[in-house]
Amino acid sequence: MKKIRYMKIFLLINIFCSILFCQNNIDVLIQQVLGGVKDSAIIYLPKIESQYPNNPKMLFLKGLLETNGNKAMQTFVDLYNSHPTSNYGDDAVMKVAEFYYASGLYVKSAEWLKKMPLFYSRSEHIERALKLFLNSLIVSGNKDTAIFYSKVFQKQFPTLDVDGKISNLLRDYENSNLSSGIHIEKTTVNEQKKSFDLTKSSNGKKKLNNNFDNYSLQSGAFGLRKNAENQMIFLKGGGFNSRIIELDRKSKKLYVVRIGNYQTKQEADKIASTIKSTLDISTIVITNK
Repeated sequence: MKKIRYMKIFLLINIFCSILFCQNNIDVLIQQVLGGVKDSAIIYLPKIESQYPNNPKMLFLKGLLETNGNKAMQTFVDLYNSHPTSNYGDDAVMKVAEFYYASGLYVKSAEWLKKMPLFYSRSEHIERALKLFLNSLIVSGNKDTAIFYSKVFQKQFPTLDVDGKISNLLRDYENSNLSSGIHIEKTTVNEQKKSFDLTKSSNGKKKLNNNFDNYSLQSGAFGLRKNAENQMIFLKGGGFNSRIIELDRKSKKLYVVRIGNYQTKQEADKIASTIKSTLDISTIVITNK
């Protein structure tokens, strides 16, 4: 009986080690493909796919080996949607963004690249992602939006020379257009940001746009201003105009993060749903005073 029990334990250990070995081998195959060696990966992929049909490593390897660009892109999209927190989530986002960028679909590329500072701020790809994101906005005609985000990223990533990158990108873009004889026109400010700005009256003083000052969204109240600033930057990185308001509550100062100004509660509720679905931040509708 002891002999049979030991054999069962030995068999289970072998099976477990075999699984670990196979999954670790996927990482090895991925590195080989990224290094230009695909033969082994092509041979082993069918077996790996049959064993691990929804494994993020397998999906990434499959996407790398796919020769059809559209199919490869869809595989990376599936990987991101199914396993956004996996080790290859940020790699998948970059692959999709690069596909759209190479295809000249700069707006779509920017939409994917924006996920990097939001969800993968510590990724090894972050510096390149920011540069590609800003350039995607510039070449798609959204220079003002690119400048706006560069200021956000400068605060979010103080160790990266974001200011230098946006300056170089704008200079290169304008020089390339001048050399090709293309007339450059100023683009309008991002519409969402523009609708929340203060407008100047005829005598030069600023006043609130009363069409949009009935309601706002509140995403948090913090005892430390730094925490409020972090959330504000995160919201602005997602495209939502946010601000910090200081409130005094029972001898304690609170730093409240609020988003936008809306004419109706229905408008505010709609934006609240968007913020929740895209950034997973819950908000409440408040009445502006």
